Amino acid sequence: MAEDTDGASRDGTEAGGSDGDDDPVVTVLDDPERGDERMPQLLGALDGEDRPQRLRAALALCLVVEADPDLLDPVVRRLVDRLDDDSPVEVPHALDYLAARRPKAVDEAVTDLDEQLELRAREHLYQSGGGFARSEYLSPTSGDRGVGRARVAGGETGEAGGQRVYTDRSPGADLDPSTLAKGEGDPEADEGDPEADEGDPEADESESDGEGADDGRRELTRGRLALVTRRLSAVIDRSRFDDLSVLSDRTEGRFGDRYRAVGTVDDAEVPLSLTVFRVPDDDRTAFAGALRDALDAWAGVDGHDSVVSVHDWGLRPRPWAALEHTGTTLADREDEALDVRQAVANVVEVADAVAHAHQHGVVHGALDPATVAYPGDTLTERERQRPRAAAFGLARVYADHLGLANVVDPRFAAPEHYSERFGSVDHATDVYGLGALLYRLVTGEPPYRGTGEEIRSGVCSDRAPVPSEVDPDLPRGLDQVVRKATATGKLTRYETVRQFRRELRGVDPDGR
Repeated sequence: MAEDTDGASRDGTEAGGSDGDDDPVVTVLDDPERGDERMPQLLGALDGEDRPQRLRAALALCLVVEADPDLLDPVVRRLVDRLDDDSPVEVPHALDYLAARRPKAVDEAVTDLDEQLELRAREHLYQSGGGFARSEYLSPTSGDRGVGRARVAGGETGEAGGQRVYTDRSPGADLDPSTLAKGEGDPEADEGDPEADEGDPEADESESDGEGADDGRRELTRGRLALVTRRLSAVIDRSRFDDLSVLSDRTEGRFGDRYRAVGTVDDAEVPLSLTVFRVPDDDRTAFAGALRDALDAWAGVDGHDSVVSVHDWGLRPRPWAALEHTGTTLADREDEALDVRQAVANVVEVADAVAHAHQHGVVHGALDPATVAYPGDTLTERERQRPRAAAFGLARVYADHLGLANVVDPRFAAPEHYSERFGSVDHATDVYGLGALLYRLVTGEPPYRGTGEEIRSGVCSDRAPVPSEVDPDLPRGLDQVVRKATATGKLTRYETVRQFRRELRGVDPDGR
């Protein structure tokens, strides 16, 4: 049998070692600092036919790097060397985990590879989400939210349990809403047209063929990211991170353009979702002031484990925020229903976040699947992920400028979103949103379907749909909770989110 260049045979057994009787995975799990001497056996196990052993080997390799970061380069090189169409899934999973924990270090390690391996690694990492897929299955510290509490040099740490990069924003030109009315609008316009200087990277791709095609794709990735970085340079310069690197091109979000990024604070790397907010054409000064207040309020409640963190934000040259990176939202999981216990646990997590916000006088105002975020994941089943609530208060800022459909999914909107005769958006609106999310999680469907007018008519009627109409086997206790939470009249709903949460926890998942 041919041996791997690392000294391990491809069937997962140790090649020529004298300690073959003991399990290298167990050895490393007990003492990760022995990873250097056990790496050949771990790599051999990663190549073996035994899937549980491969999983354990992937876990052990990640723990080895956590214990000794100097081993990251050789581990990344060996993982990338095994990265092909026939490699077991644990190989890319381990690489994704390392990229999530140490994105800049992995990027540097990949840069040091030869061109073919570097291209292979970068194509995988970009396709898999840039390595920002966190895995609680592999996480060496259960419940860890990433890098721990970030802190700006010379500043104070955030509230207990939080991950905010800053605790307060000092008044100044950076937060002056009037700057938006002076034409300082788009960070992508500050540098002129960078593509005029750099050329069109997509044209480079079209000109590449044959053996040069890989090089063309490689230049496309690097060239495009260079353009994006130039376009966002005004935001990057104003950020309070020691370093802020953009890792992806923009994608369109509900409130603006989003980019994957990583920030560095006191040598700690923070995976980010950088959002550059859309600014309406009318009354820009008032809009900027309202958005400033909303972001400040959201940042004030992000110390809760189930609230997406606001690490940094500003208003110039256009409003932006560096948010905790999350992999997916509930909106990305179409028609996916959870079993009753998992659904209840998910909604309770979100309810905890909303109740925490209400305690601090902050109303979300537009709970729907797009505002329920899940950490990216590689080895953990989706159902084990803990959801987090995002976008606190943003809907109220945008409602007057973008219209209902751009603020909240109409199928999850409360009656007061449609008409003032049902009252204003307040705490009771969040109770309605939680009830609608519960319906979605146990049935896999939104509460309402149809045309815009049909949905509006259904939401504003006196009869709310209940889960058992979709699945008669669901507990009737869920019907009672959903019916009360999504009542048309606000006075008929639960008085508080805590009351809703208490009733939901009391539902017998096996009841009929």
